[in-house]
Amino acid sequence: MRRPLLVRIGALGEQRFPAGWYVYTGSAKRHLAARVERHLSPKKRLRWHIDHLLAHPDVRVAAVATAERPECAWHQALEGEVVVPGLGASDCRTGCGAHLVKVSRAPAHLAAGNSGADPGDNQGCCRYTPGRIRKRKPHP
Repeated sequence: MRRPLLVRIGALGEQRFPAGWYVYTGSAKRHLAARVERHLSPKKRLRWHIDHLLAHPDVRVAAVATAERPECAWHQALEGEVVVPGLGASDCRTGCGAHLVKVSRAPAHLAAGNSGADPGDNQGCCRYTPGRIRKRKPHP
């Protein structure tokens, strides 16, 4: 986000997001690529918290990474600030507080197309291209 935003996030109501870089961790038990495509689509029913944020015209997605590691483990490994408590974590049972964090700088490993996962954990990285997700081979 290049500038601070005020966005209505479903039942969480209007929320303030300072300008900066954010990392969202999410999961899908099946059809992960379809879920990601749906979230990134400009035309969708606003169902999940992240859909409300991504629907704002000033929000851009830099990269999408996939891995075997559960979303809560990824979230807990991030160094960042929870700006909106509860966002994306309605069903969280591990106490994450939220699955969206504001990070101090652009996550270089994501922007470079590398999920940063351990070799046995990484299923590869999906680069966002409007209209499609392109699956890359796993990084060593």
